[in-house]
Amino acid sequence: MSEIFTHAVPSFIFVLGIIIFVHEFGHLIVAKAFGMRVFIFSFGFGKRLFGFQWGDTDCRVSLIPLGGYVKLEGEPEDHLSEDTSARAAGDGKDFLSRPRWQRFLVYLAGPAMNAVLTISVLTVFHMVSFAVDASRYDRPIVGAMDADSPAATAGLRIGDVIEAVEDSPVANWEEAQYQVLLRPDREFDLRVRREGREERLRVRASASGPGKMGDIGAYPLVRVGSVLPGEPAAEAGLQADDAILKIGESPIKSFTDIPPLVQGSKGQPLVLTLWREGQTVTLSLVPREKDGAFRVGIAPKMVVKKFGLLGAIREATAMSWNMTKQTFDVLEGLVTARISPKTMMGPLGIAKASGERAREGWSALFYLIAVISLQVGILNLVPLAPLDGGHMAILVGEGFIRRDFSMAVKTWIMNAGALVIFLLIGLVLYSDLSKTSLLGKYLP
Repeated sequence: MSEIFTHAVPSFIFVLGIIIFVHEFGHLIVAKAFGMRVFIFSFGFGKRLFGFQWGDTDCRVSLIPLGGYVKLEGEPEDHLSEDTSARAAGDGKDFLSRPRWQRFLVYLAGPAMNAVLTISVLTVFHMVSFAVDASRYDRPIVGAMDADSPAATAGLRIGDVIEAVEDSPVANWEEAQYQVLLRPDREFDLRVRREGREERLRVRASASGPGKMGDIGAYPLVRVGSVLPGEPAAEAGLQADDAILKIGESPIKSFTDIPPLVQGSKGQPLVLTLWREGQTVTLSLVPREKDGAFRVGIAPKMVVKKFGLLGAIREATAMSWNMTKQTFDVLEGLVTARISPKTMMGPLGIAKASGERAREGWSALFYLIAVISLQVGILNLVPLAPLDGGHMAILVGEGFIRRDFSMAVKTWIMNAGALVIFLLIGLVLYSDLSKTSLLGKYLP
């Protein structure tokens, strides 16, 4: 419990605070650009702690640091922020007196700033460089399979190259795994290349993990990035870019499988089955003890990404667009019941992930901010009032009929949207609670 408070809670407040602050700042800056009067720009809710005045705007930090809000003149009052109705000046700077297209852009600015935050963080990452597991970008060559897995049952073999999932070509393992995880409990075709000829296999993915995502039990090649000179691996003839298929009879699914097997050898010889330039090679080596641990002298293959400013912006934008498409694919899967609601991450999941990323370092924490910020922006575009997308949909509808909806119609739309949002909140909380050790075993 103490770990939750020392890592998860502060990290959760930091992550959520930045994302919502940037979102609300988007509303603020566009409203001010159009000359609308903004009474309050608050980080947090509740009692005002401190701040400063920016023209008509009280920029403040409030007591409860869970998000924030912008209060414009003419906006309907709510129960979360301060009542500013008595301050109305009636000089035409109120929100409702402005053209619909200006109000539309004010609502759009929040999600747009979430996208800007995501692209900005990813741009910095691509400029300063970051290392990722090379298997993500490796050709989708099968290096290991679970026994009795869907892949094995379908006839997939070690060394097969996955070229397409259904009709979607895949260039690397990241693309292949993404296409599979969207198809839990479904049959689909795999187009593979085997010994120079094309084969088509029919496979049925299982639904695995807490998120019930698609899985066929196939894994990429685990390649060696470097071999230290003078160590057992180098002496045995292991080379950089070799892929380790098996150690003894144990298949290697990731580089983390290797150290326990090396330690467990207690210095006894190990037989390694390798994949080298399309051929299977076997060699033997003897781990050597150093500083109380057995080692063989290899390191995983990593890919370092680094670009100039324009290239980094291009890569960050492309990465954000791919994440956007993936988010919509997941949403479609949720709506059509192809994907379990357990894939969703709510406040508890975000808090847990924030704590984990905080322990890993600032780069991991800001990467989480980039991912969640984009999803917050996308979800705010859903046409359900009181989300930004719901208000935008109302403005589009009013523009189409060239008159305002009646108060009764707006109330009905707001209530219906709120009901759906409450149902979604309940679904997200269910998803969070179903992943906890305390309640997970009691929830389907």
